[in-house]
Order: sequence, then C-alpha cells, then structure tokens
Amino acid sequence: MKILKWLVVWMSFYINSGHANSYKMCVPKIWLTQCEEMVKESTKTAAEIQCVPARDRVECLSFIQQRHADFIPVEPEDMYLAKLMPNQDFYIFQEIRTIEEPVAEYRYQAVMVVKNTLQINSLEGLKGLKSCHTGINRNVGYKIPLTMLMKRGIIGSMNDLSLSPKENELKALSQMFNKSCIVGKWSLDPTINTKLKTRYSNLCGMCEKPSVCDYPDDFSGYDGALRCLARNNGDVAFTKVIYVRMFFGLPVGTIPATTTNENPDDYSYLCADGSKMSVKEKPCAWAARPWQGMLAHQDLLDNVDPLRNKLRELGEIGKNKNSTWFYNVLTMSEYIHYLYDNTPITPNNYLDKSNYTIVIERGHGEPEPVVRLCVTSDVALSKCRIMASTAYSRDIRPQLQCVQDNSDDDCLQMVQDDKADAASVAGNKVKTAMIQHKLSPLFSETYDKKTSQYAVAVVKKGTSFNSWNDLQNKRSCHKSYDSVEGFTAPVYSLIKHGFIKEKECGRLRYLLNFFSAGSCIPGALEGINNPNEYKLATQQCESGGESSNDPIKCLDDNRGDVAFVSNLDALLLSPEKYQLICLDKANGGRAEVSDWENCNLMQLPPLTWMGVDSRPKRPTDSITHLMLAIFDLVTNYRVEILDLFGEYLKHNNVIFNGNAQGLVASDLKWFNDFDKIVSKVKCD
Repeated sequence: MKILKWLVVWMSFYINSGHANSYKMCVPKIWLTQCEEMVKESTKTAAEIQCVPARDRVECLSFIQQRHADFIPVEPEDMYLAKLMPNQDFYIFQEIRTIEEPVAEYRYQAVMVVKNTLQINSLEGLKGLKSCHTGINRNVGYKIPLTMLMKRGIIGSMNDLSLSPKENELKALSQMFNKSCIVGKWSLDPTINTKLKTRYSNLCGMCEKPSVCDYPDDFSGYDGALRCLARNNGDVAFTKVIYVRMFFGLPVGTIPATTTNENPDDYSYLCADGSKMSVKEKPCAWAARPWQGMLAHQDLLDNVDPLRNKLRELGEIGKNKNSTWFYNVLTMSEYIHYLYDNTPITPNNYLDKSNYTIVIERGHGEPEPVVRLCVTSDVALSKCRIMASTAYSRDIRPQLQCVQDNSDDDCLQMVQDDKADAASVAGNKVKTAMIQHKLSPLFSETYDKKTSQYAVAVVKKGTSFNSWNDLQNKRSCHKSYDSVEGFTAPVYSLIKHGFIKEKECGRLRYLLNFFSAGSCIPGALEGINNPNEYKLATQQCESGGESSNDPIKCLDDNRGDVAFVSNLDALLLSPEKYQLICLDKANGGRAEVSDWENCNLMQLPPLTWMGVDSRPKRPTDSITHLMLAIFDLVTNYRVEILDLFGEYLKHNNVIFNGNAQGLVASDLKWFNDFDKIVSKVKCD
C-alpha cells in the first residue's frame, strides 16, 4: 500500500509539474529548423512541444488525423480542406486575433458603404452605379460581393463556357456597374491580362491611374476603396468594417476615436435587404472572414490548457524577439498575435457561422467549368487531386479535375479526343505533339541557372580531344535517339560548325559517318532502315545491343571517346576524372564539369503542357490561368501550403520536374526557334 501511495503521489507530481504535457506540432519541412529553434525557448509553462516535419501543410492535416502529430496553425482555407477529409475529428481550440480587436468575433466583416444622398432602397439599385473595390480576387472587395450578388440574382450570368471563369466574372461586373476600380493582375499571363483590361476597361475607370489599373493605386485597398467613394465621386465602396471606422475616426476595439476630414454622418452601410444603417452603428455585414486558429485532433482536447498557455508565451517571446519562427511556424505577425482560447469547435461549424463556406464554394452557375489534367501514374493522380482541392479552397477557378492514362502519348491522345484538356510532354516532343495531335503549347516549366538543363559533351581527363576535329572518326556514347541532349544537340552542333551539310539528309546517317568507329545510341532502331547503320549505331552498346545503356558507363568502359548528356548528369561526375569538351570549331577547349554555362551545345527545352488551341466550352485561357494561379499561390503567397515541385510520397518528378522553379505561359517564339533547329536535323 505504501508503494502504491508513493506511486500516486509521484505521478501526481509528474503530471502537475508539466512533464506529462508533451505535444507534437506538425510543421512543413521548410520551417523545421525554425520550429526546433522555437521549442528551445524557455517558458513558464513546463509543457513541451516536439516538431514533426511534413511535406507541406496539406500533409500535416493527414498527420494530425493519423495521430502522427497533434496540432498545427491553420487559415480558414486549411479548415475547409480539413472538414472535407473523411472520418476526421478536427477541432479549432485557439484563435489567432489582433491585439487591436481581441474580442472581435471575426478577423474582418465585409460591408458596402454608400453616401446618404444616394437614392437607393434595394440591391437592384446598385446596377449602373460607380463602384469602388479593394482589388481583384480579394475577399471583401471582390469575392464576397460577387458571391452574394450572384446568390441573390442581382448580377448577370457567369456560366458562359466559351469564356474563362475569370472573364465571366469581369463581364458580369462590367455589365453591373457603369464604372469601377478593380486593380491588380486580372491574369498572370500578361497577354491575357492586357486583353481583359482592354475588353472591360470600365472596371478601371474609377482608378487613380485607369490606364495602369494595378497596384499601387490611391483608390485601391481597404482604405483606398473608401477614398474612391469619398473623394472620387464613387457611389458604393466594398471594404471591411475596421477600415470604415478608422476612415471616419470612429473607435476600433482598443484604438480610441481620432479626428479625420470625413464626416461619418454623411455615410451609411447598405444592408442586404436594401436598408441603410449609420456607419456609427453595428454593421450589417454580408459575410466575414474567420480568424486563423490552432487545429488539433479530438484527443488533444482532454489536456489542451497547458498547450494554450505554452503557445501564448511563445507568441510573446517570438514577437519581442522578432523571430522568424514567429511569422513562419506560428503564422503570426506584428498585427495578428493575440491568442484567444475559444470553446473548441469543428472546422465546419467554425466556417459556417461566418458564411465563409459559401464564399469558398462560390460558383458561376451550372454547368460549372472544369479543366481536366491527364496524368500517367497513381502517384501523380493522388498529387493532382491534392492540387485540385487546395486550389479550390483558395478560390482558384475553374475547378481542376484529374484523369489518368497509361503514357504521355495516351494522354496527348485523350486531349485530342476531348477526354482531357491538358497533358505534359518533354520539350523535344512539342513539335511532334503539335503535328500528330494538333495541339498547342499552353504553359511550360521554368528553371534558374542552377537548374536549367543544357546538352554537354563529356570526355575523360588525360585524353587529347579538344575540338570537333579531334573527335572525327572516333566513338560516341549517347543518352538516347529521342533525347535532345543525347542526339538532337550533337547533330545540330555538327551542322552549326559545318561538319554536316544541311542539304545532306539523314541525321543519323551523317552522325554515324562522323563517328565512324561506332556509337551507342539507345533507341536508334527508330531512325534506321539500313541494317548496317543499325549495327554501327549500337556497336558500342553493351553486348552489342541497345538496352539500358548509360552514356557515362559507356565512356567508363572504354566503349566510347565522348558522351553526350545533360549538365545535371555531368554535375554528378567526379571532377578528378572527367571534363567537358567545348565543341566550338574556332576555339574548342576543355572546361570543368561545373562550368557547363560556358561550355555546352544548347539549352534543353522545358517540360510543356499541351492543349487544343480553340475548343468550344473549353477556352485555353482557363487552363493557363488555372495552372499559373496554382503556382502563384504556392510560391508568392505561402510556400508551405503545398509543395508543388518537391518529393511526393517518396517519388520525385511527380507531374512537375523537381528542379523546376515555376510555370509560365508558353512562348511560341521559343518553340518556333527550336523547330528551326530540329528541322535542320530531322530529315531521315
């Protein structure tokens, strides 16, 4: 009995001292080091936090559901993804609020502000007026007004499938209002952006700089929309409550009243029923954006208070030290850092009480437009679906749908047959896809200097080769017949430097004539009709065949004198053993394997997505906008939301190349220039 009592006392002491209060915080792996710095901070609360890395915030939700982790800071859009997960038991147990409005129920509320002199008694009366907005794609000034006006049947139709969803929205607003100010990038494709702003120029007519219609503009943003109303002869401003109160000098939370040049007695909120309410009173809001919050699984709620206290203390420490983890790991800021202990609530109820689910799910009317992306593996299909749900939660339209087939060629055929809208193809096969499948380039990957791919020629150190002349009648090792780095680039270089005459047709034939001692060109059978040529093209391959031959191994085994590979392949080689040969007829020379930027044959074309240039009900603007918007979301907004280019489920290069830096609308000039290169060597 004494032992039992001692154990009870010891356990009580252990729990009360905080040692039993250990919590696992899921953190996107890019912030893992910062998280580990954060948990080392000394706090009064003895609770401990362990950092559990995940691929991104989306994977964190799965980790918490599976109990690999306990909690994570999230935004309302993450809460939306969480509520859609089957068998989830998530709860929001703490809100991240502003110190100025620590008791405000929502982060902000969307309102309409009008002058009292405006004769209007219904939302129908908004038609033909001059409207002032915060900016394109912003919540209170764009998404919420569109959603609520559409729900009430006030705004025009937005389901013309011959137009992109974005153009449907702009057209409806252009027909609704006489003049407006809606600044920003209407499309991330500069050509489409210019086209839309020219077509719907009245939506820029109320801006400070109508011809620019972009940030910075004195009549954009939360307060700018009110300036547009008060000082630029606007009729209605769409903004949020806190800025209305500050604009008119009214008290806001802990901020006292101030003196301004604007008279609040001259303005009112316009309510959804058409009535008016003084801006001095409690606002009649359309919808609200919830606060950010801490999300956890249900089991954590049994002992949540020590964690709440720990996070509150860490927030104060991070703010005072201006720590990077304060911003990235806790997702706080100098304005939003007050932690409020709310009654735990499910993500679904949390979003619905502010009408924010309606805002996220806003549509354009049946039939809703979709873009079908074709992929070729189960892993790619899984990633595509995560991309789709993440993009949808962040109001990126049209909705992405994912379809699957067996190969790249099969996917291209699906696009041609209108069973898909976009499929990827290696850069060297773009022209083939254009001809065989009647498709056009839509968007392509981009790479920085460190990740751009170039075709290079590799030789062993100690050999005497220094130029094309030195390699004539020698042996060559190639990556494959259908690769740019392994075949097209060296043949083009031979043409460029005069070793093959353009009028002499037969690119494989003349490559073999140049490397007359034999080559290893995997896949060469595709371009050969002459058995003797096939023998010469595979003479240096292992066992006289052409299967699974590595050009560097071919070089290592002394079956060739030069190997044609990409710069990324070359960078993996030992600088003690290999060098690049600079195949310039005038100078030639050698370079280290790391100096590919100054010693290469040509830059390789990027991975490109193809689609039909013009198809009823499926405008290419929609496809390009969708993918560029997804990229912009995860690179220029919050990079931890979704890892677009990194490893996925232990696989690399899933949908996108791992070395890609971004996506851009395809430049046909680039492909036309590349076609000129290919046409010189493709004459078999």
